[in-house]
Amino acid sequence: MTRTAFLLFLSSCSTAIIHALIPDHWLPFVLMSRAERWSERRAAALTGLAGLLHVVVTLFAGALTILVGSATVESLAQRTGRSLEFFVGLLLVIFGVSYGLFRHLREASVHATRDPAPGTAGTEVRPIDGEHVHAHGHLLERWFHGALTAGTLVVVIGISPCALLVPVLFAASAVGAGALLAAALGFALCTIGTMVGVTLVATRGMRRMELLFFTRYGDLISGALVSAVGLLLMLHET
Repeated sequence: MTRTAFLLFLSSCSTAIIHALIPDHWLPFVLMSRAERWSERRAAALTGLAGLLHVVVTLFAGALTILVGSATVESLAQRTGRSLEFFVGLLLVIFGVSYGLFRHLREASVHATRDPAPGTAGTEVRPIDGEHVHAHGHLLERWFHGALTAGTLVVVIGISPCALLVPVLFAASAVGAGALLAAALGFALCTIGTMVGVTLVATRGMRRMELLFFTRYGDLISGALVSAVGLLLMLHET
């Protein structure tokens, strides 16, 4: 594995871990498992299934981006005399900064317009028996206003792709098939492993483990990380 491929692999792994620590990805399962009295095995299995769906949707989005954008970027590189790696690095910088700032400002506006009760995390969803599920799942808020079931929770959490990984996968495809496979595999393992691991820890030993720091700053950190990788690629090619 080349240094560039290894850098993209580390980027996909670290971004996946940080992104999966955001409570949207696991807190609803923890709270519903308490409300529904799920076993640890069932909670872990449902979280892992949501993580797997999340990975599949993200990889599909990445594949479409590669198919649509590869020819354009290669043509641009030929016309300007720059290397392909330089332009994919530039893409990572632009996307990372834009995504990180947009999501951070969006999250800040949500907190500015809401004043949740102490110990809650924002969006309120009611699963059963009058118990409230509080999570920063804005998809949950938009799509569901009534009762949640295990199946709908898996679909809602899993169906949204990790947008930050799409340009990383695109950059890896420009390096080679091995780099793309390594980035995809690292993303898959780190995403599912982090989601399941945090869910198990939260259901076993911590009444309220919401990781509010990652709620507020997880996307901003991930965007900065992706931008830093892109900048390193650009500097390596200049």
